[in-house]
Amino acid sequence: MADGKLKKRIVWIITIPIFLILLLFAILQWRAKSYIENFLSQKIPDHIHLTYGKIEVNLIKGSVGLTDVGLEFLDKEAKITKAGMRLEAIDLKGLGYYQALFCNTIDFREIRLLRPKAEYYQGDHEVENDGVVATDSAKERTLSIAQLSIVDGEFRLMAKSADSVVFSMENLNFSLENLKLDRETIEREIPFSYGDYDLSSGRVYADLGPYEALTLSGTSIKDKELQISNLSLRSKYNKATLSKKLDKEHDYIDLKIPELKLSGMDFGFNAERFFLNATSFILQNPNMEIFRDKLVQDDYEQKKLYSRMLRELPIDLNVSEVMVNNGYIAYSELVKMGTVPGEIVFADLEATISNVSNTHENREMTEIEAVAQLMGEAPIELRWNFDVHKENDAFFVSGVVKNFKSESINQFLRSNLRTEAEGDVQELYFTVSGDAVSSTGDMKMNYEDFRFTVLKKDRMGVNKLLTFVGNIFTNDGSKTDESGYRYGEIYAERDNTKSFFNYLWLNVMDGIVNTLTGDGKKE
Repeated sequence: MADGKLKKRIVWIITIPIFLILLLFAILQWRAKSYIENFLSQKIPDHIHLTYGKIEVNLIKGSVGLTDVGLEFLDKEAKITKAGMRLEAIDLKGLGYYQALFCNTIDFREIRLLRPKAEYYQGDHEVENDGVVATDSAKERTLSIAQLSIVDGEFRLMAKSADSVVFSMENLNFSLENLKLDRETIEREIPFSYGDYDLSSGRVYADLGPYEALTLSGTSIKDKELQISNLSLRSKYNKATLSKKLDKEHDYIDLKIPELKLSGMDFGFNAERFFLNATSFILQNPNMEIFRDKLVQDDYEQKKLYSRMLRELPIDLNVSEVMVNNGYIAYSELVKMGTVPGEIVFADLEATISNVSNTHENREMTEIEAVAQLMGEAPIELRWNFDVHKENDAFFVSGVVKNFKSESINQFLRSNLRTEAEGDVQELYFTVSGDAVSSTGDMKMNYEDFRFTVLKKDRMGVNKLLTFVGNIFTNDGSKTDESGYRYGEIYAERDNTKSFFNYLWLNVMDGIVNTLTGDGKKE
């Protein structure tokens, strides 16, 4: 009998504390949920509207979850929506009570945003950043998140007209580890530190202005490697429509790159200046078509050479190597209405660019080596270097063209120079040294039966007089040195309203004319 009473007493001794603990826990759970609900309804500024369907709190797991969440940010003055977001759920898991109570640290194991759809509307006013004022006591706290993740997100940046998308990203999945914000990091340009991160997305769209748009079918960033699939940079209009919309010269462009890869990527801020470093950047199978309508008013804006462009970038850039694999470039110009645009093609393009950098720590020359098939049949090689730090934009270029049939560029010559050519160039070598003002160089050619035909202004017939006079001064290739070469000199002055490649074309054309019409002797 005594044993039975003792057992009952032990049961009550155990049961009552457990019951009280469970009761206390239920009260605390209810109070915690009530506190969070009151905080969300009363502490959020008036210009931020928050709605949600259900809230769940689990004190044992240290988790908070909200479902069917809506956020709307209003312009304080105009009371119009500046940004908005809808989420299926927000999950905050693994709150560290000890850190919160004794270490002044808000520590979560994971924060997860499920299927957020966010929009930001551009306008005359920016979203104020003073919705939640960081007090001195708040600055003393540390926020630590072991893993922050976004699952199947979408983002759209809208122009002033709500139906115009400036930027959009679909199927965004993002994971960031060891995020930490404290009194030290909050003063930096990126106000938090972080560890490893992964990012992937579906289609990306960017409006690049009145004439071009950029799309990607997918992106991925993992282990400091960025991969981009199916990049397309295209004019918004066809060639004829674009020309009608222009008040000055602007190229029609159609660029497609199936695959891009940036490896060894590192980025951040040095003081207030953003930097991007990478070991390699590979462009696989790029295909680019450029068309220029010369009937449109010329653009007289001064153009920078590439060395100056790099030097004056608003960021610090340091890419060890850029590689172009199996590229294709077609450039055409329309010079006279009713004629076929002249076209130059570079097929099977392979290029390596070393030291694409503007940092003072990297003093090495930027060097470019490229090979291609000119008009799809004549091998062409180009070597080019410059020092980005030289204010005069000095450069050196050398090139080789072999087994070139001049008839292959007659369409371009006919349209742009009102001439046609015949004859074969077995070898053409040139070197050019120059700067942003002028350049000099030399050329040697081995060619046979070279002749020019000068066309009438309407390009529909031959100007026999000019053709006869021109060919009097043009050597057909029979008068050469013992090795079969004729030599010429190069001199050109840059038109700073034109690109570097126009400058290079002036040098090559001057060398060809000098070689064909001069004495052909090596100086």
